[in-house]
Amino acid sequence: MKQVKKISQRTAPLLEELIKYQCKKFHPFHVPGHKGGRGLLPQWQAYLGQGVFSLDLTEIEGLDDLHHPTGPIESAQNLAASLMGAQKAYFLVNGVTAGIHAAIMALCRPGDTIIIPRHAHRSVYEGVMLAGAKPVYLQPEMDENWGMPLGVTPEQAAEAIRTYPQGKALVMVHPTYQGLISDINGIGSIAKEAGIPLIADEAHGAHFKFSPSFPPAALECGAAIAVQGWHKTMGSFTQSGLLLLQDQNLPLKNYLSLLQSTSPSYLLMASLDAQRKQWAEKGSQMAEQILDLSRWFRRKVAQLKGMECLDEESLNTSCCTSFDSSKILLNSADLGLNGYQLAEELRNTYRIQPEMASLKGVLLIVTIGDGKEEIEYLWGALQDLAARFPIRKRKRTSSNFRYQMGKMVLLPGEAMHAPKMRIPLWEAAGYISGEFICPYPPGIPLVVPGEIITREVLDQIDQIKSWGGHIQGPGDASGKILAVLKE
Repeated sequence: MKQVKKISQRTAPLLEELIKYQCKKFHPFHVPGHKGGRGLLPQWQAYLGQGVFSLDLTEIEGLDDLHHPTGPIESAQNLAASLMGAQKAYFLVNGVTAGIHAAIMALCRPGDTIIIPRHAHRSVYEGVMLAGAKPVYLQPEMDENWGMPLGVTPEQAAEAIRTYPQGKALVMVHPTYQGLISDINGIGSIAKEAGIPLIADEAHGAHFKFSPSFPPAALECGAAIAVQGWHKTMGSFTQSGLLLLQDQNLPLKNYLSLLQSTSPSYLLMASLDAQRKQWAEKGSQMAEQILDLSRWFRRKVAQLKGMECLDEESLNTSCCTSFDSSKILLNSADLGLNGYQLAEELRNTYRIQPEMASLKGVLLIVTIGDGKEEIEYLWGALQDLAARFPIRKRKRTSSNFRYQMGKMVLLPGEAMHAPKMRIPLWEAAGYISGEFICPYPPGIPLVVPGEIITREVLDQIDQIKSWGGHIQGPGDASGKILAVLKE
C-alpha cells in the first residue's frame, strides 16, 4: 500500500494553496469567465464579496486536479482519510448522490443482485438503475405513531444473504433521516463473514465520529464504503461530501471520475478542506456543544404541554440500537396541528424554517451553526405557539403509511429504457411505473420504475397531498400525469 506522507491536521493544504495563488495577482486568461468577479452583475458581486469569486478557480498549474490528484487536493483527501479512519477519502462535488452511484456501479454489473433496505434514499435506487442490478429489499419496521421507517435487523440481513448468496453488495441507511440507527455492528459482521461489501449511506452521520454520545460511525462497524454529506452536518458548502473507503482494491476512483464534473468547484473542495481542519482541531468540543444544546431543548419541550420530541425511550423496538439526538422530531398533535401545519406556523409566524415536515411532525436539526441564542429563540417560539393553541386531548391516530415492496416486473434499469406513455396519475393502478414516486423530503420511493402501481399507493399519494406534502419523481410538474410502460 502506498505510504501517505504525514501532514499535520492543523493545515488546510488546498485552501492555503488557493489563498496563496490568489495573492500572486495573476492576470487570468482562463475560465471561469467572471475573471475573479470582474465580469459579474455588480449587485451579485457586492452581496457575496470579492473573496468568494477570487477563489472560484479551475485546474491551473499548482492547484491540482480532482480526477488525478498529486498536489494539494491529494494532501487534503489524505488528511480527511486519516481523520475519519479510512484507507482512502475522495472529495464529492456532485453530492452524496454521486458517491452512492459510484459505489454501487463499482460493485455491481448488469443482472447482479444487491440487497437494500426499502427505506433507502432515491439515490440508492438510481445507482441500482445505472448499474443494471437486481434489487432485493429488506422491509423496514414502521413506527405507526410517528409514521416513519425505523430500520432493519441483522436477522433480516442474514436471511437475505442466505437466500441470495450471490449478492454483490449490501446497503445500509446510517442513520435514517430522523436519526435512527439499525444494528449496523451486527449487520456489518454478518456482511463481512459472508464476504459481501457493506455500503453505508451515512449522508446524515458524518459527525458521529466526534463523540461517544453519538451513534457509532459506519467504518467502525465494518462498512467497506461510507458516503457522507458534509454539507448536512459538518458545515461545508452544499453539494460537497466525502466518500470513505476501507478496501483500496475496490475500483471506486474510475466510477467517480465518470460521474463527477470534469470542472469541479474549488469552492466546494476548499470548504471540505476547511471544515476537516476545524473538526480535527475542535471536533470533540463542537460535538459536545451540539449535544448540550439538543439535550437542553429536549428537557424544555418535555415541560411543555401539547408537544413532544421523539427520544430513545419512546422507540420500543429491537431494530433501533441508538439514536442521533441532534435530530429533533417534534410533534404537536395535542395542539390540533399536524406536522405540515406546525411547519407553516413556524415559518410564517416565527421565521423558523424546519428541515422537513410530515403528517406526524417536523424535523429540526441542531448543528455547529447553532448557539444558545438560536435554541432559546426556538424554545420561545414554541412556548408562544403552545399558548396560542388550546390543548386538545384526543386519542392518537396511528399512521397506515408504509414503504411496501412493490411487485417488480422489470429491473429498474430496464424500466428506465423501456417505451413509455403518459396517463393521468389517478388512472395508473395496474400499470408498470416508468418513474419514481417519492414523498419529498426525505426522498424514499413509494414506487420504483419497473413496479406495478397499486390503488393503495395512489391513495397514499392523495393522502400526502391532502396533508400538504410534496411528491417528487414524475416528470410532470403538476403531479397529475405519470409515465408508465406501454402495454
